[in-house]
Amino acid sequence: MLAFALLATSVVMPSLVGLLSVDLGNDLGFGDAGLGAAVSAFWLVTAIAAPLAGRWVDARGWPVGACVGALLTAAGLATCALLVHSWLGLLVVLAVSGIGYAFCSPTSNILVVAVVPPRRQASILGFKQTAPPLLMATAGATLPALAHAHGWRWAVALGLLLPVGVLVGVRRLLATGVPVRSARPSAGVAAPVPDGLPTPEPAAPLRALPVVVAAGLGTLSVATVTGFAVFTLVSVDVAPVRAAAVVAVGSLAAVLARVAAGRFLDSRPVEDLAPVLVVMGLAALALAMVATGTFGSAGGDGVWRALVVAGVALSLVTAWTWPALLLLMVVRRARGPGAASGLLQLGSGIGSAVGPVGFGLLSGAGSRGWAWLVMTAATALAMVLVARAGRPVRAVVAAEG
Repeated sequence: MLAFALLATSVVMPSLVGLLSVDLGNDLGFGDAGLGAAVSAFWLVTAIAAPLAGRWVDARGWPVGACVGALLTAAGLATCALLVHSWLGLLVVLAVSGIGYAFCSPTSNILVVAVVPPRRQASILGFKQTAPPLLMATAGATLPALAHAHGWRWAVALGLLLPVGVLVGVRRLLATGVPVRSARPSAGVAAPVPDGLPTPEPAAPLRALPVVVAAGLGTLSVATVTGFAVFTLVSVDVAPVRAAAVVAVGSLAAVLARVAAGRFLDSRPVEDLAPVLVVMGLAALALAMVATGTFGSAGGDGVWRALVVAGVALSLVTAWTWPALLLLMVVRRARGPGAASGLLQLGSGIGSAVGPVGFGLLSGAGSRGWAWLVMTAATALAMVLVARAGRPVRAVVAAEG
């Protein structure tokens, strides 16, 4: 549960900003481009800090990483609730909060690898990865109404419950005497599998460059769905509270998908990339639905609005699920889970930084439909790169020769 709370803490700032975007935009005076730039600042800082933070926590143990990440996130939430009165202030707070993510996210993986038996790690990692969509589902069902009644600052302040819970959880877990560092075999050694399954051949690490680039391209859609789902739904005449409810339902479905994915991977060979490729393909299809419905909704037909609603819900499920699957693949093959998580976050952080600001600029220059179409193409290309990353080196050389 502590790893779950850590991951939820890591994304609480951008999640709340996305869910409360209408109230924040009205109060602080920004639109699509301003929202995109602010959310991008969070992910850009994360991309820079995560590789270093992951290695640092690998060396010092998960308790240090958990406390540093929780304290940074708490400081960001408190500052936002009490002191932010402009778009620039929001951007600065999100940027600093990105350092908190850089510590919390790799630390959550190190914690699982340190205390969970290898045969159950995929299931537990899959459960842990349900934290962001579950946070979106819970917050989406409650906080917009609270913000409407009492102001967005009270809604942001409630987010402080997460980092405070992490600090309490660290103290209690340490009292049980659990290991503070992970002990992993050398790269290329296969992880143990459940009893009754054949022992796989040693699994080589995924090819780093295609994975990093794929993570960057694919998370364009993740950050965009998180930040712009409510704005997009409202633009096709869905009421803000109902739009938040759609996000909540889609996020809750993503929770179930991530748990099921983790359990499924525990029964599969370490080198099997088929699950992540299938989910990435569905994510591209869902984003295409949003783009098509957004284009068609200009005519006022309710069918196009329904397509946008369905596409957003499916995008939340698939866009939240496939990065979790890719992370499982990378961590299961890695010698240092913190370093591997940080390297993956380098790509996904850059993608998350470019995605919202790029979406905002495309939306301002043309239309939201074109912006969603670009996200569709990026996800499709990411799927191709992940497939390439899992190919044996000899096969890649032969294909290029």
